[in-house]
Amino acid sequence: MKNFNLFLILLLFNTVQSQQYIEARFVKKTKADWEYFVGVDQFDALYFIKDETLYKKQKNKIQSYSNLQLGEIDDVQVFNTLKIVAFHKDQNTVVLLDNRLAELSEINFNTTTPYRLINNVALGSDTTFWIFNTLTLQLELFDYETSKTKLNTIPLDDKALVMGSNYNNLYVLTPSYFYQFNYTGSLINKIKHNGFEDFKMINGGVLFKKNNNIYYKPSNSSEFQILEIPKNLIKQFFVMNQTLYIYDGEFLHHYQFIKD
Repeated sequence: MKNFNLFLILLLFNTVQSQQYIEARFVKKTKADWEYFVGVDQFDALYFIKDETLYKKQKNKIQSYSNLQLGEIDDVQVFNTLKIVAFHKDQNTVVLLDNRLAELSEINFNTTTPYRLINNVALGSDTTFWIFNTLTLQLELFDYETSKTKLNTIPLDDKALVMGSNYNNLYVLTPSYFYQFNYTGSLINKIKHNGFEDFKMINGGVLFKKNNNIYYKPSNSSEFQILEIPKNLIKQFFVMNQTLYIYDGEFLHHYQFIKD
């Protein structure tokens, strides 16, 4: 019995020790006047939207993209700076941009067969990207060169709020669940949540936004840690190179992650 109790104590100790906690330490804040903060790439270039125009700012160099026919830009993903995804939701159209924000390709889903109504998009590998079709509640890996769907996932519980991807996995947030799929479309994980609005992937875990708080969930734990940061308005946030960026509508705040 003593050995069993000792085993439980050691197991509890190891579990506590294995939990990862992070601290977000304030570095600086810079003045900004944007409508929407998109993010930062691996070369420290800033991306933001203002007056239906996407801007890329790196040091003193500014490049831009806009399309008068397509109008408002609803989502931009800069995971791959050589193939930036710009989504015009009202026009059901995705535009791929190069690192100078010049158009590489335009995919209008109003003209594809079968018809798809797209709510979200995330970059895939090679000549593909992931789309969420609101008509079927399914994710599709769409090849934009052949205009064919390579695979479909199981239907989700609701419409996708936010999607993100890397070369190995696709992550989807709905009003009730957070999904993780691998590159073949197989469901890897499904987590119930209560009110998360946005997420960003970080090395070793996920950051979630709810109201004006940021929560951290390590990959190897089911616990959520709220980040101790000043209670500023969080309009958008982004993570790159272990730096957390928070835009409050007036300033871009920079925080450095420190793991325990």
